[in-house]
Amino acid sequence: MSVLTNKLTPVIDPVRERFQNMPQKDQRALMALSGFMVIVLFWFLVWKPLDDWADKEYAELTLERETQAFLAANYERTKVLIKSQNTGPKKDAAAAISSSGKRAGLNLTRVQPARQGVSVWLDAAPYQKLLGWLVQLHNREGLEVRQIRVERTDQTGMVKVFLRLAR
Repeated sequence: MSVLTNKLTPVIDPVRERFQNMPQKDQRALMALSGFMVIVLFWFLVWKPLDDWADKEYAELTLERETQAFLAANYERTKVLIKSQNTGPKKDAAAAISSSGKRAGLNLTRVQPARQGVSVWLDAAPYQKLLGWLVQLHNREGLEVRQIRVERTDQTGMVKVFLRLAR
């Protein structure tokens, strides 16, 4: 501490001496101005940033509470909608698979609804078209591949496929 005092003494002593040589009225005015400056600096450097941060956090908290209330209010409805989507009739899935297979240019050998989804057989299908069709089924129809077996054929780029699709 004495090292700091020794280094600051040449700066502080002339300022203190000049302050003590001022008239009493000027000393009071300078003290009042110094107090005002401390308050202003505290306001802009401490209080204002803390107040802005508190307002921002309160707005985020309000948004989170509104989101939570919305989710709680719509939870049962969403659950029913998801359940009805997942337990859709198998015939609809089979029809969607058949029609989208024709649109994709695939010759579906057999489409059969089953308990675990819809089973599909293709005897000869271009591999690239098959991949595009599976992506389309997933994106448009909400069908996912539950089981797949792909075998090569004698023709290059052609495969024999068994699929089990479900929602």
